[in-house]
Amino acid sequence: MSDRKPPKDSDLNPDLRAKTDETYGPDQQGRDPMETISSTGKEGREWPVVWIVVAILCVLISLFIFIA
Repeated sequence: MSDRKPPKDSDLNPDLRAKTDETYGPDQQGRDPMETISSTGKEGREWPVVWIVVAILCVLISLFIFIA
């Protein structure tokens, strides 16, 4: 870790020193996170129907509570 310009109070409290994590640099190789994503075209199509059913149930319960 490399130290940056410390704040004025860093002499009193060493934890106030700004540090940069340089463990990984441009020479490190890794996989692109977007390569690990897998989804199908039909995934998630049922959620609008679920929310409509939940909204209708909430309205019916509210009507029952306030009218009955």
